[in-house]
Amino acid sequence: MPKSLIKRVAGLLGLVVLSGPLSAAETDDTWSLEFVPYLWAASIQGTTAAGDVESPIDPGYTLFAMENLQMAFMGVLRLSRGHWSWQLDTLHVDYQDDFAGRFIDTHIGIRGGFLEIASGYKPDLNGNLEWLAGLRNVSFTTEIGLDPGPEGRAKKTWLDPFVGIGYRYPLSDTWAVRLRGDVGGMNPSARLTMNGLVALEYSFSRRVQGLLGYRYLELDFRDNDFLLDLSASGFALGLSWRY
Repeated sequence: MPKSLIKRVAGLLGLVVLSGPLSAAETDDTWSLEFVPYLWAASIQGTTAAGDVESPIDPGYTLFAMENLQMAFMGVLRLSRGHWSWQLDTLHVDYQDDFAGRFIDTHIGIRGGFLEIASGYKPDLNGNLEWLAGLRNVSFTTEIGLDPGPEGRAKKTWLDPFVGIGYRYPLSDTWAVRLRGDVGGMNPSARLTMNGLVALEYSFSRRVQGLLGYRYLELDFRDNDFLLDLSASGFALGLSWRY
């Protein structure tokens, strides 16, 4: 990945997440539950390898293009009380695509996703800043076929600890900006993990908010016959229900 891009992303640890409102109005110890299903239209670029077969991912490759998407689920569940919060964030996709090169036709299949378990701590109940720490279980199966040429298939599952921050900046009674970013890569085979979004929030009511944002995710995992070095970015749309 370009170093300039990595530096820019690393400097944006306040990018948004579609999870976890950090509302200054909640200053007591009551429990709060939030569910956020969302869609992410992400394009990706990078390199993937399965077995002895390696292929660049076309810069125009759209991971969640509806015509090639077999299945997808994305959602966040968050529980909070007082200074503390706990959340589950999951993303699962099954994607197949074929594209023609000048001399070689390529088939790429990417199936898998991640399950994130994180805890947050707000130093000030009346503030909007939250410190985050968690563990992300990532599992992907890649299939690559070259015509003419060989075929390869590999599956890897790994755990990646991460740390990050979240912030919510109110613009008015109904509008706010949500920010979050985290950095991982502490797994010996996971060289780098970056995840962040920036989202605009609109409150339809006290319990329902709409979210429109932009998400960036970077993964770099290398282990024997498996390589997944990619960056994914695109607009995300979600709806938050709070109880």
